[in-house]
Amino acid sequence: MQEGPFSSVRSSYGAKLALSLVGVMGISVSYGVVVYLRADGLGAAGAELRSGLIGMTLLTVIGLALIGVTVGSNTVISLRQLTTKAERMADGDLDVTLETGRTDEIGRLFEAFDAMRGSLRTQIDEAQAAREEAERARREATGRAETVERKANEYESAMRSLADGDLTRRVDPDCESDAMARVGAAFNEMADELEGTVASVATVAEDTADVAGTVDDRTENLRATTGTVSEAVEEIAQGARTQRDDLRGATDEAENLASSAEEVASTVTDVAETAEHAAAVGEEGREAAEEALAEMDAVEETTAETTAEVEALAAEVEEIGEVVDTISEIAEQTNLLALNASIEAARSGADGAGFAVVAEEVKSLAEETQESAGEIEARIHAVQERAETGADAMERTEKRISAGVETVETSIDALERLAEASERTDTSMTEITRATETQADSVDAVVGHVEDVSAISAQTASAAGDVTGAVDEQERTLGAVETAAESLSDRARALRDAVGGFEFAADEATLAGPDRSTAEAAPAISDGGTDDSAFRFDRAGDPATDAADRTADRTAGDAPTHGAADDEGVN
Repeated sequence: MQEGPFSSVRSSYGAKLALSLVGVMGISVSYGVVVYLRADGLGAAGAELRSGLIGMTLLTVIGLALIGVTVGSNTVISLRQLTTKAERMADGDLDVTLETGRTDEIGRLFEAFDAMRGSLRTQIDEAQAAREEAERARREATGRAETVERKANEYESAMRSLADGDLTRRVDPDCESDAMARVGAAFNEMADELEGTVASVATVAEDTADVAGTVDDRTENLRATTGTVSEAVEEIAQGARTQRDDLRGATDEAENLASSAEEVASTVTDVAETAEHAAAVGEEGREAAEEALAEMDAVEETTAETTAEVEALAAEVEEIGEVVDTISEIAEQTNLLALNASIEAARSGADGAGFAVVAEEVKSLAEETQESAGEIEARIHAVQERAETGADAMERTEKRISAGVETVETSIDALERLAEASERTDTSMTEITRATETQADSVDAVVGHVEDVSAISAQTASAAGDVTGAVDEQERTLGAVETAAESLSDRARALRDAVGGFEFAADEATLAGPDRSTAEAAPAISDGGTDDSAFRFDRAGDPATDAADRTADRTAGDAPTHGAADDEGVN
């Protein structure tokens, strides 16, 4: 039969009781033997004394034996009860009753086992509660981390597309995390503003290119007209010299000269209108470019706000990491509790075997909790890396925007130079008008005062010299205007190429400027086509521009006719 955990206690206690009884009996027997030996010299009285002493000794031995048996049996019964109850506790039955009426060491042993049972039950309940709390926190943290990771992947993809030039990409801001929802909303707002700004810049670039082409065409027509005017002035001078030799043709030549002056005045008026129109268009282009610059500044601010939201996301992820650290600390404390329980079980020896099993289970639970916390921490690190990647994409977008701002500023400078050149052209046209008016007055004097042909001829020659100087000045001015127009055209092409790398869904509301409601944008090209700028424009006819075109064409077409008429008059 297998001995219980208290067999050694029973054996030790029984041995001590047996030794005590044997000692008392030995002393009693020894005392009786001594008295018996001394009673030999007392005769008959000694015989009676010996008989009584033997009886008393036997009674003493029997009484001590009965006392030992009674006390020993009670102790053994109590130890057997305690052994049975301890074995039930070791099997996991913590509801066993540990009550006894003894107040000796056995009673204190019962009380110690009762206290150990209560402590063990409390520790098991705490460990179970900690396990359930850790499991719940792990599930919540895992779900939240997976949601944030999915949103971070979606935002990263959208940011990469935006950085690659696809301005039509948007994200779904709906998310359980408020920080991720704010990041999504800020990203969509930034993408909308950026798309509108790039579309406006594209419109400005296209309009600027058209204006530059128009100015260049008008400059060519004006140069041709200026050549015609120069030839007419030369013919006037030749006519004045001829008038000194032939007074009979003075009146006809004066009339021809008046007609030429009127044509020159008309041409100068048309050129002045063209210059004014070019200046107005240049001013409109400059204002539009400034508005685009302001929009790009706003987009840059929005990008900074989005970067701040991404940093806030990283802070929230760090807070989740703190929760995971708390779970890890709880697991460590649980593990420490299990270790203490193991130590207590080791101190109890064979009596604490059941307690050691429970401690080992608590330790296993703590290790599982630590492993789960480690997995959650790994997922949090992955989310942090995604957030850093998104922040890098936002920084690249901000650099692209800064480059666009520099391009727009360069376009503003070119438009301002165009406006200044147009103003100088208008000033030159005014001077030509005054010179033409002076020439007309001279012709009137020739018609009214035929008798003073020589004086009129001198005045005509002087006026022709003034007109020649004005024409030369006009040619120089036209050269400057042409150079400015070419520079503006180059700048416009560079600006158009700069925004050509972006893909956006442009519509009429996006591309229409303050004064150009007729601009029409084609859909963004995203299928690998051959259109470099990814958009097109259909410009409606501008009445002022069409009038200037007709005037320049009429002037260029009629000038040779006037020259031929003058030749006939001279001949």
